[in-house]
Amino acid sequence: MQVSRRLFLASTLALAGAPLMARAQQAGLGTTGALPASVTQALASARIPLQSCAFMLQALDSPAPEIDFNGAALMNPASVLKLVTTYAALRILGPAYVWKTPVYAVGPVRAGVLQGDLAFVGSGDPHLMADNLWSIALRLRDLGIRRIRGDVLIDRQAFDLPPHDPAAFDGDATAPYNVGPDPFLVNFGVMRLGFVPDPAAQQVRVTVEPPLAGFDLHAAPRLTATACGNWKDKLGADWKQPFAPRFAGGYAAACGPQTWNIAPEVSDNTYVQRLLAALFAQVGIEWKGQVRTAPLPAGATELTVWESPALAVLVRDINKYSNNVMAQQVFLTLALAAGAQRATWAGAQQAVQQWLAAHGLNMPGLVLDNGCGLSRIARISAADLNALLRSAWQSPVMPEFVSSLPLAGEDGTLRRHFRDPDTAGRIHAKTGTLDGVLSLAGYAQARSGQRYTFAALVNDPRAGGAWPALEAFVGGFMQTA
Repeated sequence: MQVSRRLFLASTLALAGAPLMARAQQAGLGTTGALPASVTQALASARIPLQSCAFMLQALDSPAPEIDFNGAALMNPASVLKLVTTYAALRILGPAYVWKTPVYAVGPVRAGVLQGDLAFVGSGDPHLMADNLWSIALRLRDLGIRRIRGDVLIDRQAFDLPPHDPAAFDGDATAPYNVGPDPFLVNFGVMRLGFVPDPAAQQVRVTVEPPLAGFDLHAAPRLTATACGNWKDKLGADWKQPFAPRFAGGYAAACGPQTWNIAPEVSDNTYVQRLLAALFAQVGIEWKGQVRTAPLPAGATELTVWESPALAVLVRDINKYSNNVMAQQVFLTLALAAGAQRATWAGAQQAVQQWLAAHGLNMPGLVLDNGCGLSRIARISAADLNALLRSAWQSPVMPEFVSSLPLAGEDGTLRRHFRDPDTAGRIHAKTGTLDGVLSLAGYAQARSGQRYTFAALVNDPRAGGAWPALEAFVGGFMQTA
């Protein structure tokens, strides 16, 4: 998910960006073509030096780029790195690939009672949602189960990862974009709070999705008649008890209904425990046990298998809305597809690097890190991004890959950009945004009908001000070509 990393200090970003600029200077600026004056002027207005940027532009039917400005420099791409992960996944796994989550009975079912535990085996499904678990619960009820005497076991052996600290990246542990991967990731580990003003009752009604057993709002915000403004900051939220939050501030009636997605700071099993308890109760299955992480016991009997949507569907969510944890789940799955018994970051990186090299996309400077771009060490060059985009265009998965990218002025992270009639609907591109990083790469169709690949990377403490330059770069050649 692409969000501003406002908690990073400008001084820290300047220090982090210095090595990037040094490498760009060492690489030298490309000599192919020249940046349009509108681009250099926009960068100058934002006080962003040219050596902090890289631009590539190439017609799809041309053997050489029209613009190669600093194209070889290794830079932080932010979420544009998802292009590498999703393209490799579509080629390695195939667009029809699905994740399977089997469910087992650990013990006999007698007279509607499962005498032992219920077990789930996580496979790394990127999109196992609360309503999917509700459907599984219905299946169990239809199989005659009315009571589970034991616990719920979660087999998480598919991944072998170090402990995840959701606050490590930018200090915001409750931000959904900081949720870490999990073989049994459910609902992205997020709860959605809804705030609905009720002027007649002079109160604010607060809802929660998905249903979570024991959720108890300790204090609702008071209704105010002020301007809406930054309504989240005004709530005075206290998340010390994430399933019993307090709101000491106010909520303006002028805000209307709003939602706030929160990743509660709890263990993996606590969230799943509350969710399963609520869902089992809804479908009429009695259960008072605990959720435990444990390997699937020998002799367990398979009851049902949940299948995810196809990869071709899921890459749309990953790229259009820049879903970090989904990208990480897919990335780790590539290690399993390469034959690993348990997925590791190193295994996933090796699987992608080997596939790229085997298909003529050698990228010796590529640093994949976690595969999603939420990273301070990820690196790729604009030239390598351009080569990947051109390879994808010629590949059998081109339709699935291109349609997964945000469409300018229409949807995803480009919904509010390139809304001019000359550009809206004619650019499919992935955005990348971090403090000190702004990037954009994809495909565009010029007024003449000519199609182009392009990549633009900006690494500078003032990168957030580079949008006019990126829009001038892409919009400019679309209108003149």
